[in-house]
Amino acid sequence: MSIKELSERPPKVDWAIKLLYLVVGIGIVRAVMTVVRHADVRSPYFFILTKLLIYTASLFLIYQVGKGRNWAKLSLVVILAISIPITILPAFGALSHNPVHTLLGFLQVGLYLAVLAFLFHGSSASWFGAGKFSKKNRRP
Repeated sequence: MSIKELSERPPKVDWAIKLLYLVVGIGIVRAVMTVVRHADVRSPYFFILTKLLIYTASLFLIYQVGKGRNWAKLSLVVILAISIPITILPAFGALSHNPVHTLLGFLQVGLYLAVLAFLFHGSSASWFGAGKFSKKNRRP
């Protein structure tokens, strides 16, 4: 790849970033649904604070992915690996109780998997590695 190609963000990374914003947006919708559904039963303040911190960290990771930070891309893989047993497996039981909320969760995971496919595609992977390559081969 030429230096110009390595410096420009690949279209697959652009799509991945847009999909990540969509995943966060769906997450916010799901959080609002949860707060509204449980507002009369318990105080939602801790839940809201937790979600606010999670989505703030998510937006920071999306920003770092857009800048070509490989550690941010790898962090997304770790987050997916952790979230599968925590969120997806219990969702199968909740499908009959709250199908819209659960289907939105499955949509989030599907989009997240598409994001990872885009980010680990050949052109994207070489773009993420381009920063290391160009720094190592610089002359003093």
